[in-house]
Amino acid sequence: MTNRKISNFEFATLNYFITRAFLIGVTFNAIINAMKQDSWIIPLLSIIPAFILIYFINYIMSYEPDLDLPEKIIKLFKKKIGIFIIFIMSLIFFIMGIINYLNLNNFVQSQFLSKTPMLAIAIMFAIGTYYILSKGIDVVCRTSNVLFYISMVLFVLSLIGLLPEFKLDNLKPFFTSDLDNYVQGLNDYYAFNVVPMLLLMIIPKDKIKNPKLKQTLIISYLLSAITLFLIVFQTISVFGYELSLLYEYPQFLVLKHVTLAGLSSRIESILIMQLLFDILILNTFIIYFISRNIHSTFNIRKTNLVYFIICSLMVISTIYVSKYNIYIDNLIKNIIPTVTSIFSIIIILLICIKIKMSKK
Repeated sequence: MTNRKISNFEFATLNYFITRAFLIGVTFNAIINAMKQDSWIIPLLSIIPAFILIYFINYIMSYEPDLDLPEKIIKLFKKKIGIFIIFIMSLIFFIMGIINYLNLNNFVQSQFLSKTPMLAIAIMFAIGTYYILSKGIDVVCRTSNVLFYISMVLFVLSLIGLLPEFKLDNLKPFFTSDLDNYVQGLNDYYAFNVVPMLLLMIIPKDKIKNPKLKQTLIISYLLSAITLFLIVFQTISVFGYELSLLYEYPQFLVLKHVTLAGLSSRIESILIMQLLFDILILNTFIIYFISRNIHSTFNIRKTNLVYFIICSLMVISTIYVSKYNIYIDNLIKNIIPTVTSIFSIIIILLICIKIKMSKK
């Protein structure tokens, strides 16, 4: 940590990116399998559990505001149990990081660099991630700020460019999904697009200048949910859910329909950058989260070495699991969302109960 405090806006942009990162290639595919043409409603419904989680995040961050999350956990649970909880959290987010990183590499290779080995692509992104992290959390936050403005411009251009292509008939009939579909779709979305907010607790509240955590998280999550709702809505309204199910990356392909100021050739390659920024920021922050856990638990001072080791493990793991894409897809659809949701709820409740007991 450096002496410069993070602004509420920087904190908000981090939340905006990390709660959007899994849409392309993961969440969209999961919710459209569960909800079909009703998928657009899931980002809006997610606001309810997200606000509940924000309440707990604010409660935890307000406890011992000068400590980061692993330091609070060790203080509350003592060292052995605390290290176990930290390890579980780190493992969950490391697995999510591998999924996210694999998704990024698959997308880039399939859509842009088909003749480039995945290892070369993975190393390229890992070098960029390591460089940003080596400059400290302040640079991560400033990078997030700059990318946020670019992302919003690209999002607005995409939305305007696709307006003439909207076909509301592709969304009909409305609300045909049953309760099980809603539970499945909401669980998938919660696991991949709400749970990552827990990463932000690695930043001590005292590190934020004039912190307004609840308002900041609520506003940034609302913006995230609305933009994802519009992306899902526009994709299904242009393609219909049948074509959206057929394509691997329909959010990218739908951008081929965008025409701006008479320009249409390869403009989708620029507009899709908004979703790639999400993936980049999330993976960067996951590595930062794990490194801070290692630092707080084992008091390892060589931060850059830890970044290098985690980035290397991410690359190695991604290349290894890429050989088993079919099995990974099944895990993402059937197991990982439920496990992630359950563990996140249990860990959050345990921490909050411990905080409550410590105040008596």
